[in-house]
Amino acid sequence: MTDTNHLRAMVDDLRSSIDLKPSDQDRDDTQIQSLLSDRSALKRLVSEYRILREALDKSPMAYCVYDERDRLIAANPAYERLHPGLAELRLQASDKGIDLFYADLVRRELAGKVSSDELEAAVSERVEAQKYADGAPVERSYHGSGDFRIMKYRLSSGGSAGIALDITELKQREAELDRARNVAEEATERAETSLKSERSRKLQARQLSELGEWLQSCKTVQELFVVVERLMPQMFPSSEGELYIYSNSRDVLDGACQWNRDGRLNKHIQPDDCWALRRGRMMRYGEGLSNIPCAHAAKSEADGEQIPPYVCIPILAHGETVGLLHIRFPKLGCSEQQCLDDRVLSFALQCAEHISLAVANAKLRDELEQQSIRDPLTGLYNRRHFMNQMHHAMKKSGSAQKSVGLIALDADNFKTFNDVHGHNAGDVVLCAISEALLEAVRPTDTVARFGGEEFAVLLADTNTQAAEDRAEAIRAAISGLSIRYGEGVLPQVTVSCGVAGTSEFGYVPQELLRAADMALYRAKDTGRNRVCRADPADAAGRSS
Repeated sequence: MTDTNHLRAMVDDLRSSIDLKPSDQDRDDTQIQSLLSDRSALKRLVSEYRILREALDKSPMAYCVYDERDRLIAANPAYERLHPGLAELRLQASDKGIDLFYADLVRRELAGKVSSDELEAAVSERVEAQKYADGAPVERSYHGSGDFRIMKYRLSSGGSAGIALDITELKQREAELDRARNVAEEATERAETSLKSERSRKLQARQLSELGEWLQSCKTVQELFVVVERLMPQMFPSSEGELYIYSNSRDVLDGACQWNRDGRLNKHIQPDDCWALRRGRMMRYGEGLSNIPCAHAAKSEADGEQIPPYVCIPILAHGETVGLLHIRFPKLGCSEQQCLDDRVLSFALQCAEHISLAVANAKLRDELEQQSIRDPLTGLYNRRHFMNQMHHAMKKSGSAQKSVGLIALDADNFKTFNDVHGHNAGDVVLCAISEALLEAVRPTDTVARFGGEEFAVLLADTNTQAAEDRAEAIRAAISGLSIRYGEGVLPQVTVSCGVAGTSEFGYVPQELLRAADMALYRAKDTGRNRVCRADPADAAGRSS
């Protein structure tokens, strides 16, 4: 009988633990009576219940069961660890023989966290929320216990059950994964940025190399300007700009070329119009920079329009400023980060260095060429260049059957003039004769100093009569010169001229020169200060 009573007590505990409805208790009593009559079935049931209870007690997942009145029916140790005051509340309820409700647990947890006036309202809200549990997972952090994923759901008896899974380690792994992902994304971004930068660097290096090759291939400054105008839009696609070069007088800068601009190029700008030239170093203008726009940049924009970001770079050659490179970025807006960053500025400086070197070389080449073809005293062409031009003109005019006239002239009594007045006065006379010659001929004609006091004028597309008329005009102009030297005026200077044309002497340069020289000698022999026309009979007689 003792064993039977002990088994009945265990069944009663099982019945209360599995939350049987009151309406089912009559039926359950019948089933219990049946189990009591079958001791082996009852032992098996009790054994299974103990196994289940042990499994739940040892489970790291917290669980709890409340009946329809929110009375705590069952809870495992994991649930008690989440609610440190629960064990004490259960002990007090057991000692007093009273039930423990969900509201008691909530009230203890909220005590001290909310005011006493708001405590009961907060407790009621939590209790009411439990009645509408739908099994949706909710993540909550418990101080000292970590993070948990909680799911509460309703039971058919009207009660509720809840489970809580410790996801602290999972959250930590997720955080570590997020950090690793962020590190990987940052590394990828850095790699892409580095790759983009490397590609940009290689492109700039290739463009600079091409620019240098083109610039060094230029034989004249004008060719150099064409290269800059064509290549700068490729190197700075979103830019527009101009290149200015100092004039020979160095009082203004002449507009050399421009790119990506619809307006006309400024013919001249003053050196004081640019802060970069004033300061002797690169100057950039843009939003967020403490600077003042250059006057030439302000003039380039219409009234009321905002000046776009730009950079001005002085062009230096052999320590001397020879020009200015001006680059604007109107298509990017006034964003310093986009158009005035270090990479763009560095690239612009490198372009300016290439242009500087090319300008210096071109100017030096032009100077050397001018020195090789110009007379240093008068600035006229020298004999060698005159002969080259004469050969070219003869070939061209001979093919087109056009006449060419030649004037050979010589200053009269120049040796005596030098002996009386000195060589400095003689140089002044030669320069005055040169200026008179240049004023008396056309831009298409070629004037040269052959040496000493001898000069020659090649008249393109001119017959012999027109050449003779031009020689007479030259003679008259020179004889009418009033040449000042020191504090006085030099004596009258006259020239003798010999004229020859291709219509009589053909297109062989040496023959034409010989004929003009013979006419010049005849002018000298017949009294000087006159023009004589070459006679084919004289040339033929001298040849024989």
